[in-house]
Amino acid sequence: MNRNCAVIRKKPIPEAFRGKVYLDPTYDPAFKELFASKDALKDFLDGVLGLDGNDKIKDLRFRFEEPVEFRVPQRKKVIFDIFATTGSGRFLNIEMQRVEHDFFIDRAILYKAFLVIKGRKEMEESPEFKALPGKEQKKCRYQLPETVSIWICDFDLPYATGEYLDEWALYSRHSVDNGSAVPLSEKNRYIFLSVPNFTKSADEVNGAAEMWLYLLNHARDGGELPAFGSGIVEEALERIRVENAADELLSDQEKDMSLKEDYQIVLASATIRAQEEGLAKGLAEGREKGLAEGLAEGREKGLAEGREKGLAEGREKGLAEGREKGLAEGRAEGRAEGRAEGQRQMADFLRSKGVSEELIAEALDQK
Repeated sequence: MNRNCAVIRKKPIPEAFRGKVYLDPTYDPAFKELFASKDALKDFLDGVLGLDGNDKIKDLRFRFEEPVEFRVPQRKKVIFDIFATTGSGRFLNIEMQRVEHDFFIDRAILYKAFLVIKGRKEMEESPEFKALPGKEQKKCRYQLPETVSIWICDFDLPYATGEYLDEWALYSRHSVDNGSAVPLSEKNRYIFLSVPNFTKSADEVNGAAEMWLYLLNHARDGGELPAFGSGIVEEALERIRVENAADELLSDQEKDMSLKEDYQIVLASATIRAQEEGLAKGLAEGREKGLAEGLAEGREKGLAEGREKGLAEGREKGLAEGREKGLAEGRAEGRAEGRAEGQRQMADFLRSKGVSEELIAEALDQK
């Protein structure tokens, strides 16, 4: 967008964006604006896939929020943030994931399965495949296209703590054990990027992948960002500049920032985890405390009564009553302490995921 062209607005800029230079591209509306041009997405993909020279993507087609639906046997549906295909027959799914949850890896695998099936289906329907003789088509009935799932995560990477880039593929366990592991197929790739783990300064940025990661991480800081001498980057930044954003974009961004759907996943996971950990700890502490207090009280009461009614009878009755009373009180106190500890753990877990104090308080009030 040309900054010399004033944006005509009917509404003032929402409070959430005042004083900010750019919209946060880790939210869907600004993410789509950042990569709204073919050149920007090609530059990002070339960098992430490590493509240079003649290997760079020459032709790219892409769609946002691509619905993918199959019957297997019931109807299943997912929506890709970005679905892209290249002239070389490569199929890509790009997801911006703000919040981690317990089934994140399962979700990545599910999306990849849908991508493989969609890629295979589109390959079969391509003019090139249909032009093959019938025997060749039959010969290639199990051939799969190259598929790449790219997950841009606003959290730490699973199995790669502290790293900002990781890649998964299928490997033979035997080859892994022998230290000679190579992917079983170059057609099946998962690439994971961690936005917050990319901590290089602008001067340290090297290559297109790092350049785009830097923008994704720092656009939310509030200040101006470098274009790294790239006209493609400069145009992309102008598209998410607050003063250039139309009312509709600002409204969509504000709504997306207030949605609780992803947070509900985190809240549910945190609640389950806190309840399990808190209850287990509370019961264990309750048993231990109850037994200790019961035995102590039992001994004291038993000895006192034993002096009057006989040491043997006193110990037996005192210990029995002491155990029962101590266990009951210990369990009650242990549950209370366990519940409080569970809530503390839940609050700490949510804070680590970037959930606001308001949402945390709301979640705790519902327990």
